[in-house]
Amino acid sequence: MNIKLKVTRENEDGSADAVVDYDDEGLKVLVQYGVIAMLKEAIEDEEMRKKSIKDKSVKWDLQMKLEDAIEDFYSIVKDTELLYKTHGDRKLPMDENEMANALLGLITKQKMLHYWAVDAYEQRFEMNDYASDEVKARRAAIMGWDDDDGRC
Repeated sequence: MNIKLKVTRENEDGSADAVVDYDDEGLKVLVQYGVIAMLKEAIEDEEMRKKSIKDKSVKWDLQMKLEDAIEDFYSIVKDTELLYKTHGDRKLPMDENEMANALLGLITKQKMLHYWAVDAYEQRFEMNDYASDEVKARRAAIMGWDDDDGRC
């Protein structure tokens, strides 16, 4: 088997032009090596593609969760309109206790919606408890934190 590589010119970018001389056995080895290299590259590309699709679907799910949490805030507007209509349009307006209870209920609902919207936001953007160890380490290095408390 005979394979010879002769560099004819070196380029400024570090690459080179070369001539390859080979016999029949050398050609066979080069073709076999090339096919194996192409198969390995194709397998790696497929694994990267699958990983990319998986990562995108996870982020898409988190994006939808965030959008749903934001959309839930609009239900507060409907609840407030219902309270206004009920208080103003009933034969007997709501008394002070009924109004106070209704308002406290709205406040409680707003706080719950806020909690879940913030949680969805933190998941989507990998903040706080949802951040990976790598992200937490980068944030700690950037901010100069000495402890590992997961702050963002």
